[in-house]
Amino acid sequence: MATPMTFLRWLFPPGEKTHAISRVLFLRGLGVIFLIAILSWWVQIDELVGSRGLTPMADYLDQVGKILDQQERGRFTTLPTLFWISSSDGFIHLACLTGTMLAVMLVAGFAPGPCLLGLWAIYLSLLTTGGAFMSFQWDILLVEAGFLAIWLAPWRRWQIPISRADAPPLGWGEKAMLWLSWFVIAKLMFQSGWVKLAWASPENPEWWPDHTAMTFHYFTQPIPNPLAWWAHQLPTWFQKFSLVPMYAVELGFPFLVFLGARLRLIAALGFTGLMLAIAATGNYTYFNWLTIVLCLPLVSDRYYLRVAALVRKWWSKARKVDSTGSSPRPNPVNLSGISERQSWIGLGWRAPAILLLGFLNLHVCLGDWHEVSGRVANPALPWTHLAVDLTPEWTDDLRSTLSPFHLASGYGLFRTMTTERLEIVFEGSRDGVEWKEYGMRWKPGRLDEMPPLVAPHQPRLAWQMWFAALEPGYHPRGNSAGWMSAVVRGLLTGDDATLSFFDEDPFVVSPPRYVRGVLYRYEFTTPEERRETGNWWKRDRVGLWLPPVGN
Repeated sequence: MATPMTFLRWLFPPGEKTHAISRVLFLRGLGVIFLIAILSWWVQIDELVGSRGLTPMADYLDQVGKILDQQERGRFTTLPTLFWISSSDGFIHLACLTGTMLAVMLVAGFAPGPCLLGLWAIYLSLLTTGGAFMSFQWDILLVEAGFLAIWLAPWRRWQIPISRADAPPLGWGEKAMLWLSWFVIAKLMFQSGWVKLAWASPENPEWWPDHTAMTFHYFTQPIPNPLAWWAHQLPTWFQKFSLVPMYAVELGFPFLVFLGARLRLIAALGFTGLMLAIAATGNYTYFNWLTIVLCLPLVSDRYYLRVAALVRKWWSKARKVDSTGSSPRPNPVNLSGISERQSWIGLGWRAPAILLLGFLNLHVCLGDWHEVSGRVANPALPWTHLAVDLTPEWTDDLRSTLSPFHLASGYGLFRTMTTERLEIVFEGSRDGVEWKEYGMRWKPGRLDEMPPLVAPHQPRLAWQMWFAALEPGYHPRGNSAGWMSAVVRGLLTGDDATLSFFDEDPFVVSPPRYVRGVLYRYEFTTPEERRETGNWWKRDRVGLWLPPVGN
């Protein structure tokens, strides 16, 4: 009769090389991503959610707190954030400073467990209080990865060196969490491919099944980079063909994750290649690098050791050192540092997290696959829908209760493809007749301005302006109404914090009397047009997104 130990040995055969080094690389890499994410948010936090920001955190927490108190609901369980303690500007900066220090410590390999616990709590706090500016899938993914890494980290070690001999081995509990980390990257990639097909309908020909998505992607993405212009010029047949390897990686390679070390390596290389291609042609913040870090646990130590041997051989030749260049076949990392008893103890205290995360991830997938059946009335590909609801109601309630903590989430990147690029350009005037443009940083404005290189930093307002332009116009109850009104007020009063989002102030002496938002349709120029004009962009005026408003 099979025992739990037999099952675990089947997942991680004793003869297979361990994942001790890959775990160390993953934890340190996650520290780098946390460092980037926190620093990127920190440098704009005053202007976005500070006391003088567009959507002050203190005001938000005050309103939510009153509502939760009236409803007799727990504040932390409903909106988990450390800023219930204090939402002052000083405390917000202290949290970011602490997160930065913990991320540096994690990169250095010190106290990985406590560092990850602190980073998860801090970034979850920033996520839940960031409003529209912290509503992106990679922020949720980072929180999910951070929570999982808490249980994957070696808590018995206060330092994790990268060494063939000193990398701490994995017990059964850590190996089970490693398997869950494989599931997370497989879930992310598979769902990113699945949504492109499942949400398609004949009424939306610009969607992926029409095979024309990439002919629009490069110029309609939120913040294109210079290579995006060149990629857009590729012939239509190539744009359509590029969907073939993309679907193979997103829909096929996730299954390789569970079929042995060699196929996991192929999956990791495929995922990484796709992420590098996306990063090369767009400013997608830290998302691509986070996904690559999530691929690191897929690679068995033997492959890292072989790469290290090749590097040593190359280095010896480069330095002209007398060396045969030979390297013994790498052996598994020594597991003698952890006893069977310690392994069982590690599995025991991690068991609740293993069961909870396993349940939530399975529920997320089944729930998402079924939910689409009720939201797409006329699907182009009905076979992508799960017609039967396989999640009992009590499991829905449990997932809903835990959802504020973002322990496991569904993802659907590039679910649809917009076919035109609409941009809101703010203009100011003192007399209502002569208008001057405000050029927003990182956004298309001047036609001769080259698309920027800004990733892995994410200018959050610039991203939200892209989403706001998809709305038909300004509405007091629209998704962007709150922060958009604050931007307009800041321009009308000449607020320094608001003006920091723009390249320059066309009204240096005194603020404008009126402000409006003009909607333009932007497109990349053709090579011929660029040679003649020097412009990267061309645009047509569509109309007013926001009618003139004044003091």
